[in-house]
Amino acid sequence: MFPVNIFSGLAALYIIIRVIFQIPAGWLFKVPLIVLVMAAAMKFQLIHLIGGPQFFAPKVPGLLTAISGVLYISVYILFFLLLIKDLIYLPCFLLGLRFPQGYLNLALTAIALSIGLLGLYNALKAPAVKEYHVKLNGLPEEAKGLRAAVVADIHADKITKERSVRKIVDLTMAAKPDVILIPGDFADGEVEEVGKELTPLKDLHAPLGVFAVSGNHEYYNGWAAWKTYLESLGLPILENENKEIKDGLFIAGVPDTAANHFGGTKPNLNRALEGTEGKCVILLGHKPTWRPLAKEKNVALLVSGHTHGGMVWGLHKIVERFNCGAVSGLYYNEDGTAVFVTNGASLWNGFPTRLGIPAEVPILILE
Repeated sequence: MFPVNIFSGLAALYIIIRVIFQIPAGWLFKVPLIVLVMAAAMKFQLIHLIGGPQFFAPKVPGLLTAISGVLYISVYILFFLLLIKDLIYLPCFLLGLRFPQGYLNLALTAIALSIGLLGLYNALKAPAVKEYHVKLNGLPEEAKGLRAAVVADIHADKITKERSVRKIVDLTMAAKPDVILIPGDFADGEVEEVGKELTPLKDLHAPLGVFAVSGNHEYYNGWAAWKTYLESLGLPILENENKEIKDGLFIAGVPDTAANHFGGTKPNLNRALEGTEGKCVILLGHKPTWRPLAKEKNVALLVSGHTHGGMVWGLHKIVERFNCGAVSGLYYNEDGTAVFVTNGASLWNGFPTRLGIPAEVPILILE
């Protein structure tokens, strides 16, 4: 987080020097703007300061979380817009050409805020239902054409409430899946606070079952309580275990690696795959970083979430580097084993935006 804080501070400083200092007004007007820009850039620290010890589940109103998120994103967008403008302006300056920048700075600020608001609007929209045709090594004949819905990264909290979760459930059920897979990150907060927002999940059902694994965010707020609550909603949690759903087709699941640091059953892929040798296995693992191990174990398909698809087009290339080259959509390894990473069904309050990468409820059609 420290490098991000440094970059945010430098971006804010650049905006202050190139925009606010250039405004033809007194310091009585400029100082509040400087404070606002710095507060927006340091929003994670400020929200954490006033929201209590839970970094991923601050106890602040949802509206404040959303507004601070828009301003934070706008700071980054404005920084890059100003940088591009100044790189274009520099040759003109060296040639002795001058033009007023005040109105242009104002226009770029308006554009940055508009894009920030658009990102929030996109993030709040209901997810799209999208079909993917997935070729699996060793898929049993009777499983061909099977429809698997993937519902990931709901992140129920003070922004994503019961109404939004109900919409996700309704869209999933309308797609008539044969099996439903949930690769974690159900909520941000403790069960007592936000558990009620997930009650629509009890209506998820499919002929071949519903299967889930933990995400990292559940561990930050007491995994034992979350596991009990999720199972009370009728969601079987796979912890280093598997289940045969068709002759020769297995669903296996591993806990998220956060269990290594925050308690709970630690992930053990060997145990999760016991009894599946030579069979077609779909592995649920919250993070795409399971990719190398899944390939080594000849897992036919790894289904993950966690990345939210990168959230912003362009930024997704950076996120990809930290997730074994898998950030959004379907990937095939050279041996024919596959990885699917969903964009997620909702948003995360820490970075509530989507630009060019929409939320989704994928339907995987097995071939």
